[in-house]
Amino acid sequence: MNFLQPWMLLALPLAAIPIIIHLVNQRRFQTVPWAAMRFLLEATKMSSGYTKLRQWLILAMRTLAVLALVLFTARPLTSGLLALLGGDANRVAIVLLDRSASMEETPVGSNTTKLQQGIDQLAETFKTLGIERIVQIDPLADKPEEYNSITQWLRATPRQTWSATSDIPNLMEKALLYAKNNPSGNTMVWLCSDMRDSDWRSQDGRWKAVQDGFRSIAQPVRFSILDLSQTSTVNRSLRITDVHRVETDNGPELSISFRIDKQLAEASGEASGKASGASDSATPVVSANAVSSEPLAVEISVGENRSIVQVEFQGSTAQLTDYRIPLEKSTTGSELNSGRSDAAAQGFGSVRLPADTNPGDDVSYFVYERSPTRRTVIVSQTPELVQSIELCASIAPQQAVECEVELASLEQFESIDLNTVAMIVWHENLPTGKPLELLSRFVTTGGQLLILPPENADSTQAFGFRWGAWESLQEGDAIAPVENETAADAQRNRLARIAQWQNDSQLLANTLSGAPLPLGQLGIRRLCKIDGTLEALASLPDGKPFLATVPVSPEDPTPITLCATTPSDRDSTLGGDGVVLYVTIQRMLAAGAQRVGTTKNASAGTEHRSVDATSRLLLGSPSAVSNEYPMHSGVYRNDESLVALHRDLEEDSTRIVDSKSLDRMFGDLPWAKIVAGKRASSLVQEVWRWFVVAMLAALLIEAVLCLPKASRRKSPMPATA
Repeated sequence: MNFLQPWMLLALPLAAIPIIIHLVNQRRFQTVPWAAMRFLLEATKMSSGYTKLRQWLILAMRTLAVLALVLFTARPLTSGLLALLGGDANRVAIVLLDRSASMEETPVGSNTTKLQQGIDQLAETFKTLGIERIVQIDPLADKPEEYNSITQWLRATPRQTWSATSDIPNLMEKALLYAKNNPSGNTMVWLCSDMRDSDWRSQDGRWKAVQDGFRSIAQPVRFSILDLSQTSTVNRSLRITDVHRVETDNGPELSISFRIDKQLAEASGEASGKASGASDSATPVVSANAVSSEPLAVEISVGENRSIVQVEFQGSTAQLTDYRIPLEKSTTGSELNSGRSDAAAQGFGSVRLPADTNPGDDVSYFVYERSPTRRTVIVSQTPELVQSIELCASIAPQQAVECEVELASLEQFESIDLNTVAMIVWHENLPTGKPLELLSRFVTTGGQLLILPPENADSTQAFGFRWGAWESLQEGDAIAPVENETAADAQRNRLARIAQWQNDSQLLANTLSGAPLPLGQLGIRRLCKIDGTLEALASLPDGKPFLATVPVSPEDPTPITLCATTPSDRDSTLGGDGVVLYVTIQRMLAAGAQRVGTTKNASAGTEHRSVDATSRLLLGSPSAVSNEYPMHSGVYRNDESLVALHRDLEEDSTRIVDSKSLDRMFGDLPWAKIVAGKRASSLVQEVWRWFVVAMLAALLIEAVLCLPKASRRKSPMPATA
């Protein structure tokens, strides 16, 4: 139990006063045997049991009344946070708000968003606890904002969510820095979140550093998690999968493909924490058949023109592929913004769903332009080993797309103009000096770099890795032959196969129809070892990476793609099978072509530099402030280029952080979790009224027990004659 005036608990020994008085009264009288009382005592022996019970009840009621009086004056509190609020009122509250897109959802039974609901409940709790000093941690601000009153904090706290995920480990690091620089005797960190793992990043290595940092502070810091993971019964989310301009005999057209997912989960739970035992909330899933599958009217806007298309669901998913819209000067709306005479060459628009419980995932934006030339540079001393890549890079996926491939040696590379290059294939020893500098700048500006191992790799290290030795993966002749098996089939069956790959990655994602790429059919004859820290996109059964990414530098996470073999028949069937190689190369070219074009697509978030406060918002939320432009989806103009910011892909994941993960993230730091209510009531309630009721009830019962027995009137004796 927690108390707003815990010093009043020093009066608890006063509850012993009735017992002391009782014992003193017992010693005031001495028993003296007297013959005349013998028969009187035997007469009252039968009623002595009731008398003793009544005396003990009277003593208990008097003691309970004193206890209730002391507890009442100490102002007790109750909530799911009782185990952590110990001590006097927390005078410093550090607030960390999850402003991710999912926090804009309106839960069942509520008329406000999760973010607004959390802010209101925190404000009521601070009023109850008497907290006046509030510190707000903002990931975009240079330093935390301090407020000296709840009213001031409510007036300044933003209510608008972002299109990006919340990096809670980063918020915790900033809270740690503030707690170290501003020591206080009583500090509590309040985290308001819907518990999405995409925001908490439970596997992030920074959590260990956060634990060590808070553990080193002299005054312990307590953590309270306001769980807002309850969801609506049905929510639809939209994701544009492809937009490109197509040249036809009837003129230019815009091809749009998008996907709609219907989330049919409803979460519920109870407060949990270390003090009372952590318990995870159950998430029952509603059957897709239980929800109406009527066609959904989707609005597509291209410039100033709007059209409605009906989309039907198959279970919980609806897709529209290659929907065509004719482009004309009057339909693009970009003439007014760019002054171009050929307005159909560049433009922007949006796809919007009917309003539901979360407006944050009901709209997606796009930009388009006349496809720029997809130029590839292949640097190799043995170009015959990468002929398959040259072929895949030169075949355009669409009629309107032009592809060019240039072969170059290491000596020629420095003289190439990389400003018009979309992708570089590096099949040489790892670069050093000037080539390394050029490649790093090329990747950080949006170019795609694919590195293949040379035949005789040296010990050079670049981008945090080096090539090791080649290893033959063919299994010899120990395998028993299969009946009617040809020699070619027998040879292929002895090849190593790819066992697992990330089909949610950009390179290896499923096709628009949902079919996976046939990576499992690829055969690997030789593999070059990769020494370094990397993220495997595809690997063999023993975990050896086939396709992986490494960051361009420790400070810049922009990925570089590594392939541990070559498409030569000597090393793999990558070139012979063709499908996986072609799709991967074209996806890399499509991503790299954005750096040479006038349009760009990016995900919202602080790690992207596509949009800043100097950009001009053309389409999106009109209430977004300029310093938060990188966090909001929409269409922005930078000089002559258009940028479409999209809701972060990780926001589509609904995985919730459970209490076991929280235990691992916080370690031995004191934390508690409480599920938020649907109303803006305080999370911590005073319950002194119940102790007043208990005191009055005890006094009333004591008074009743003290009443003397009613004496029976004896009937008069009849008169005798």
